[in-house]
Parts: sequence; structure tokens; C-alpha cells
Amino acid sequence: MAEGQVDVKRYQIISLLYIVFICFSVINIKISVLDSNIYTIKSLQSIEKEELKKVDISNKIISDNIDIINKSPKAVSYLKIRTRLTQSYGVINNVLKYVDDEFVKNKTTIYKQFNSRNLIEEILKSEKGVKVLEKDLFDLSAYIKAAPFKLQNSLDSFIPIQKSVTTIKGKEEEWGYYLFYHKPTSISYMQLERIKLLITKAQLSYQEAALAEIGYEPTYFSQLNAKLYVLKSSVKEYREEDIIKPGQKVVSVNDEIFDELFKKILYSLHTENIFVGLNNTLLNDFDFMLGRDFDLEISPKVNLVKNDKNYRVIFGKTGEYTLKFLDLRKGAKKVLFEKKINVNSIPDPVVRVKGDNLSNYSISARDLLSAERLEAKLQINNLNYFPGRINSFKVVRIHNGKEEESANNYGELFQSPAQKVFGALKKNDILIFDNVNMSLVDGSTRSASPIIYKIID
Repeated sequence: MAEGQVDVKRYQIISLLYIVFICFSVINIKISVLDSNIYTIKSLQSIEKEELKKVDISNKIISDNIDIINKSPKAVSYLKIRTRLTQSYGVINNVLKYVDDEFVKNKTTIYKQFNSRNLIEEILKSEKGVKVLEKDLFDLSAYIKAAPFKLQNSLDSFIPIQKSVTTIKGKEEEWGYYLFYHKPTSISYMQLERIKLLITKAQLSYQEAALAEIGYEPTYFSQLNAKLYVLKSSVKEYREEDIIKPGQKVVSVNDEIFDELFKKILYSLHTENIFVGLNNTLLNDFDFMLGRDFDLEISPKVNLVKNDKNYRVIFGKTGEYTLKFLDLRKGAKKVLFEKKINVNSIPDPVVRVKGDNLSNYSISARDLLSAERLEAKLQINNLNYFPGRINSFKVVRIHNGKEEESANNYGELFQSPAQKVFGALKKNDILIFDNVNMSLVDGSTRSASPIIYKIID
């Protein structure tokens, strides 16, 4: 009988172990899934580094224009939220640093712990872990919701920020357990990096929104192409009726800080792509009268010239200049704002033979003989003239791999020696325009790259 009881106990234990095995097989997460989270973490860290570069640039622009920004209540509200987001960034950064430090103390790494739950949960449940982060994020959400002007908040939905979170299957879980607890290290750590990236992107959105209030927009810019390509933002604002509370004071659009002079300066002012020696348009299609409505002081001093509704300046040297706009309409000089600009050297011109069918490497000798001259161009500021002159160049004819003849030409027009070289060209010859020397209005002398043609007939 005792032997029969032993068999029953043995089968009960075997059955229990089988049930445990089935449970583990159901809840088991494939190692490859957890392992791939390491690459997700690296991706989030890489994206955040690039976003921080944009944050630093926009912060610099904000610092340079803080006096103007402070005149806009909406921009001020955006920057206050930006500052609060910076505080939250510090909190999540400290939590991540704390986790890393604890791993070091335990002589381990995230790579060794990626499939483990015990150590990461112990770290995150401590007083420096999830509790600190949870309190800060909930305070941040409340702060943004109470702000008079704000952007649509993606943090609440993407993190999410609520005490009880409903899973896809309808189960209610506390915030900390939903995101961090009872999960492998690779998942919990990935959530921390994801939250840090979301805070960084929110900070950048508010900085760009503040700058947009004074006319700045994210752009791509090339020194070789004057055209600006504006990055259209997907950020949406709350409607006024959704955020203005009863009894709240709203700044009138007719208030002095938003008057027509101030707005017109912001919309008409061009301070990018400023080059020494060129006739740069600072104010375009500007209706207000210099000396009566406003004054513009430029330091170091240069002359401001009015042409119809445009105000233009020729800067004599490169470097930093300060623009100070003054309001004269009420009889006293009131400073509207100051702005620093950089005056750049003129870029190297592009030189080509002026004529039809001469833009390719292979050309007809007949097309070349019909051309009259070399021409130089600057692809900046829609410039319709060349601010300088071509002094000289050399033409070289290569026949069967050897230099047959050459001639020096002075000025842009083709002279007799150069035309003689053109007249001797035969099929498969190579013609080179070399040693192209130019003088620009900024006082500099430039050289252009050689122009090479293969003669096809």
C-alpha cells in the first residue's frame, strides 16, 4: 500500500512538472525577439543624438533672438514648456545612468542581462528608479495641459501617461508594471530609451514652434544653391477656443507688440545668403519709410539705400554685423530688436562657353566656332549679372594624345589666336580651356576648373 502511495505521489509530481513546462512554453519569449531589442535600443540612441544636434542649433537661434521672442506670449509659453521638458530629460537621463551604474556595481552589462528580469526589476523598483520617473512624467503632463498655449501632446498617448493602462486584451495594469516590471532587461531598458527620445523630440517641437512665431522655419540650405527648402511641420496647435479659459486675459492682435511695423520687418527681412561686395536686399517690398517710421543702424557702419520698396546694402568686408531696428513713429527712438548677421565671401563662380549645344563633354566643332566668349555665373540670390570679370584663360588643343597648339586669351571674348586653335580642330581632338583667371567685386582673384571638350565631328 505504501508503494502505491509513492507511485501516486510520483505521478502527481510528474503531472505538476508537466503543467509547469506547458506554462513556461506559453509565456516564453523567443531569444531572437529579445536580442533584436538591443538593436532597437542602439537605433533609439542614434536617433536621439541627431535630434539633440537640432535642439542645440535651435537653442542658439533662440538665445540670439530672445528679446524678440519675449514679445510673443505664445512663444514665451512654448519656451516655458521647453524648459520643463528639459527638466524631464534630466530625470530620464538620471534613471538610465542609475541603471548603468548598478549594472557596473553588479559586474554585469545590458548585453549579459538582456534576457534576465530579476536585477533590472530590483533596480527599477528602488527609490531612484521608476517611482522618480513616474512622478516627473505625470507632473510634466499636468504642466503642459495647464499652459495657456501648447501643441498637441503626443507624450500622453505614446508613453502613455495614466495611472492605469488597459492592455490590448482589456486587462488593467498599473503604469509601472505595464511598461517596466516583470519584463526582460532588453524590454525595460528599451522603454527608458524610447521615453527619452520622445521627450527630446517634444522639446525640439516646442523650440521650433517658438521660433516660428518670429518667422524662423526649419530649412535645408546649400552655399552652392540659394534656394531654401522648408521642412513642413506636422505639429498641430490647439484651437483658440479650446485653450482660452473664461476670464483669461488674451493679448489683442492690435497690441503694439504685434503691430504692422514689427510684423512687416519680420516678414520682409532677409539676413541669410549675405555676400560681401554684392547689392544685398535686406528689406524686400517694405512699405514703411526710413527716417520717418523707422531707422536701421548697422554696425560696422554701411550705407542703406532705398530703391522703390526695397532697402539694399553693399557690405565692404566679411564678418559679423549688427542690425538695430528703431521705431520712430511716436517721436522717440524705441528699439524694436537687434539681430546679428554674417557677411560671407563670394563663392567661386562657374565658368562655361556661352553658346548652344555646349553643355556636354562631347561637342561639335561647328557649335564651338559659332560661340563668342566664355561666361561666368554665380548661382546665388537669383543674381542676373556677374559681379566681376574674366581676365584671361588658355586654350589647348590635344591631338592623338599630344598637345598640338595652344593660345592665351585676354578677356572673355575669343580673340584671333584662340579662334585659330578652334579652326584647326579635328574629330576626336580634345580642347581644354585652362588657367581661367577672374577678378570679383570683393577684391579677390579666382581660378576656375578647366573646361574639357571632345570634338565629335
